[in-house]
Amino acid sequence: MFDIYKILIIIFGIFSPLLYGNELTFDEFSKANYFSQIGEEYLQLNAKCRKNYDEKGRKKAFEILLYNNGSHVFDLNKHYKSHHVGHKNLKRPFYSFTFWNWFNKIAIETSSVQFMSNTLQKNMRRNELISEQLFKEILNDGQFIIYFHYLMDNSKSKGKFIIENLSVLNECFK
Repeated sequence: MFDIYKILIIIFGIFSPLLYGNELTFDEFSKANYFSQIGEEYLQLNAKCRKNYDEKGRKKAFEILLYNNGSHVFDLNKHYKSHHVGHKNLKRPFYSFTFWNWFNKIAIETSSVQFMSNTLQKNMRRNELISEQLFKEILNDGQFIIYFHYLMDNSKSKGKFIIENLSVLNECFK
């Protein structure tokens, strides 16, 4: 009976990369797939600032909430502290980008930074750690390209998003 468990573990170990081994680089994802263009009416974003403090009045996280036609679509976050186990040892501050939909893969591109995520998504809110450079480029330029591979229907789309009220971006993090 014990040997059967060893055999099952070995079989699972051999075949699990085949089941979950679909990680791609940015270029493999963005250049080797066809992406439908997102309609212009969905690419204009309006930014709102939200500052979160802990019970002692210390900075916890500052967020830029990005809306399109009144719908909350993305967050750009600067974290000063976090209670998540995986974040406890990160150098402060650290940065993240939040997506509010179900995706298989996502990628973000600015003028000099490329970001790719193959993370297995467990809920509708997908929060990805990003580099400070990507964060600052989005703040300074107010625009970014996102490549989406939707989880539910396997469609792929991309668009160049533009933040219309840039002054909110810089004021929020002062």
